[in-house]
Amino acid sequence: MWDPFRDVERLLNRMQSVTGTSFLSTSARGSWVPAMDIVEREDSYKILADLPGMNRNDVSVEIEGSQLCIGGNRKSMLSEEEHKNVVMAERGSGRFERCVRLPSPLEEGSVKASLRDSVLLVEVKKVTDAVRKRSGISVKIN
Repeated sequence: MWDPFRDVERLLNRMQSVTGTSFLSTSARGSWVPAMDIVEREDSYKILADLPGMNRNDVSVEIEGSQLCIGGNRKSMLSEEEHKNVVMAERGSGRFERCVRLPSPLEEGSVKASLRDSVLLVEVKKVTDAVRKRSGISVKIN
């Protein structure tokens, strides 16, 4: 089904890559972009990202300040011979990165991430006044 908003988002991402100017609160690099849901709770965020066909060793999660980045490498499931005979290809593969700046700074030591049934779940607490900021971390995915 045609989604005009997705087309606009792709156009804005292309414009951002050419001009270096951010038009959205998210940024993405790669041949495909994982769909995400973000839920704000009173003291934390819950982030869900669709990563079909990927395992935890192919995915990275990084947090710095209020920015969350999900990246990785989605492998093609087609053989080299099959690639030569492709009639239509809509399922992207290759390296990707999707970064989202959230409204509140994130408590880097509180991050939990797991990958189940092709869905990445990241839960992270918001920074409180008592928590000191760090310079950025990579998150282990369970």
